[in-house]
Amino acid sequence: MDKHPSQHPAAPFDAGFTLIELMVAIAVVAILITLAAPSFKSIIQSNAISNAVNTFMADMRYARSEAIKRGGRVIMCRSDAPEAASPACGSGSGPGGNGWVSGWIIFYDQDGNGTRTAASTDPVLRVQSPITSVDSIVEANSTKFLFSGTGRLQNLASTTTLQFGGGNFPNTTQRVVCVSLSGRVRVAGDGYASCS
Repeated sequence: MDKHPSQHPAAPFDAGFTLIELMVAIAVVAILITLAAPSFKSIIQSNAISNAVNTFMADMRYARSEAIKRGGRVIMCRSDAPEAASPACGSGSGPGGNGWVSGWIIFYDQDGNGTRTAASTDPVLRVQSPITSVDSIVEANSTKFLFSGTGRLQNLASTTTLQFGGGNFPNTTQRVVCVSLSGRVRVAGDGYASCS
C-alpha cells in the first residue's frame, strides 16, 4: 500500500498572477504611496524639529545646572567649529550656518572674559556638533547665554526668542523657543507663536 498521497498534476493557471492582476496590484500600491508621501514628509520634518528643540533645551538645562553647581560663569555659545580641537565661540555663520545649527559649546569661563577663543584655556563642558536636520535656528538677539551662580542669565540682553526650522519647513511645523531671564527655556508653540 502506498503511504504517500498521490500527486495530481496542477491544474493549469493554479499558481501565480496574471499580468493584469500584477499591474492592478502595482497601481494600487503606487496610489497608496502617493497619498501617504506628504504625511511621511510632515512626520519626518516634525521629528527633526522636535529632536533639535529637545537637544537645545537639554543643553540649556545642563548649562544652567552647571552654573549653579560651579557658582556661575558657565556660558553656552554658538560656535562655527564646535568639533575643533579647541572650539571657540562664533557667529554661527560657519559651515552649516544659519545660527545655532552650526553647533555650540558649553564652557566654564575661568578667566571671566565672557567668551572662549581657540587659544583659551577655559574648560569645555559639552560640545554639540552641527545640526543638519533643520535649516536654521535663529535668535532675536543673543548668540550666547551667560549663567550666574543662581542659574539666572547675567543680563537682560541674553533673553531671546529662537525659531527652529527654516525655509523648507512650514510655519505649522516650526517651533518657537523662549529663553527667560531666569535661565529657563520653554516652547511657545509653532512658527506663528511669540514669547510675549
